[in-house]
Amino acid sequence: MKEIEVLVDFDDSKEKALEILSRFEFLREVDYYDTYYEDPLRENLKPEKNLRINEIFRVRRVGKDCLITYKKNHFEGKRWVYSDEYETKAENYETIEKIVSMLGLEEQIVVNNHRRYYKYNNYEITLDCVENHGCFLEVEQMSDEDVDVKKIKDEIRDFINSLGFTNVRELNIGKNQLMLAKKLGRTDIHMYVDEVK
Repeated sequence: MKEIEVLVDFDDSKEKALEILSRFEFLREVDYYDTYYEDPLRENLKPEKNLRINEIFRVRRVGKDCLITYKKNHFEGKRWVYSDEYETKAENYETIEKIVSMLGLEEQIVVNNHRRYYKYNNYEITLDCVENHGCFLEVEQMSDEDVDVKKIKDEIRDFINSLGFTNVRELNIGKNQLMLAKKLGRTDIHMYVDEVK
């Protein structure tokens, strides 16, 4: 499954963002507790020196449910293009934590996120309010087909620009990397930020 999305931050308040998104079909809101892991023995699950992460292993707790996700990110230069995403449900979060620990994986970062889902045509729109980090807008289109990713991303950017958010900046890294940069005291993360045009 191809995950094709654009993640942005903006200067508006959460209240203003909710007002902007109120024109779309509201689906649900959920609290996520995401733990990202790295492998001390394998480079592909570690961040590069510039904090780019090429592959991600995440365990997500949603209420009593648990999801295990592996993502392989694809880039053009510094710009993230899309991810191959593999996700499945697991029954018991504590058992998954134990398995991960026994495999020798180490916790990289934890992201607590309150997410509101909206739908518009073939887009899933989410407003993510991340504990200790602020709010983000994500617009996503999933596809199994061989599609023109660049064209879809340009269409998503145009859609985001039409919404009326103030000072929108596209993030070419995930929220986990932003939180990791904050944890490590890194200030060079701006290299992954583009103005949405």
